[in-house]
Amino acid sequence: MKATQVAVVTPTSRERLSAARPGLLLVAFTMIILVAIALFPRGGYDDAPVGIRNKGADGARALAQVLRDHGVSVREVSVSQAASVDDNTTLVVIFPSRMSNEVATALETRANVVYVGLEEAYGSFAPYMDGLRATRTWKSSRTTGANCSSQAAQKAHSLTTSDYVVSGTSSQWELCFPVDDSSYAYAERFEPGRFRALIPDSVRLRNRGITNEGNAALAINAIGRTPKVAWYSPTESDKLTDVDQNIAQSPYIAPAFLIVIGAGLLAAAARGRRLGPLTPERLPVEVPASETLIGKARLMRSRRAYDHAARALRSAAASRIATSLGVAHTSDRETLIGAIERQGLPASRSTALLWGPPPTSEAELVRLANDLDSLEKEIRHD
Repeated sequence: MKATQVAVVTPTSRERLSAARPGLLLVAFTMIILVAIALFPRGGYDDAPVGIRNKGADGARALAQVLRDHGVSVREVSVSQAASVDDNTTLVVIFPSRMSNEVATALETRANVVYVGLEEAYGSFAPYMDGLRATRTWKSSRTTGANCSSQAAQKAHSLTTSDYVVSGTSSQWELCFPVDDSSYAYAERFEPGRFRALIPDSVRLRNRGITNEGNAALAINAIGRTPKVAWYSPTESDKLTDVDQNIAQSPYIAPAFLIVIGAGLLAAAARGRRLGPLTPERLPVEVPASETLIGKARLMRSRRAYDHAARALRSAAASRIATSLGVAHTSDRETLIGAIERQGLPASRSTALLWGPPPTSEAELVRLANDLDSLEKEIRHD
């Protein structure tokens, strides 16, 4: 910057754009995130049938929310977690016919288990039903009372009958809500330290059916007996030796990973600096710019050209400071000093650093470079 040049206080459009680049990148990144949130499904939801994260008609999110409102902790679990729940947890198994024999045997060792949804098992005698049979009836729907001593059934008072029921006679099971002489809509078995319940029709827990008759009361009282509920939806491929994949399958991992990457790219674009455009020359050999820069620095060091190196450092620092403050590069020294002074920095310090006497040793040159860097950071508030 030369004192004889005409001062131009108003920055050019290009200089304004350069100074505003970090803010513009931040706005663009924010807009991308908002658009992604609007276009993609919200994290934490799914469409699993009778799933506690499914807010659709076939989900069970409504029941899970009501249980949580009553102080009951409800969480989804993997097969390994389901096989290791404690006695203060009720394990809810959705569509138990999908379990392998190994998994079914392991879950039967748990203290409190509620099996829901025998739609795929009707006609079978599964071990967990212990003498009862899952059947399907084609009778017309009607309202039926509890007709048993189960507290959960009595609080439900009445249910609308459905196609899926359990049938049979057993002194060990409390059979409730009779559909006919041998078919029932709910079965319960209670022993000291052990509780079992069968809800053959999963529609009673789904969002579209939870409010019908006594479905909600039955589900809440049968499932919410303990302070914690573990919700397990088995698949035929589940094995007890499988590594727990819940963390890797979390719906929050991918968005968080993308946000971290985006933030890193944004920071690199906003704070990154370039050496400037290369000057093309007709050379017999192409030399990388970095090697040219390093070679020039070594040459100046070998010749002890401290004044020349200091002049280059000061010129580059003054240009970057002018850009940060919105001062045109063609402005004079006084304009730049005034802009720096308005940032709360003494004019004497900036004058000495940018236009002071040249250093006479390598130590002074290094000290000057560090002082110029500190001055830039204070101006940019880094």
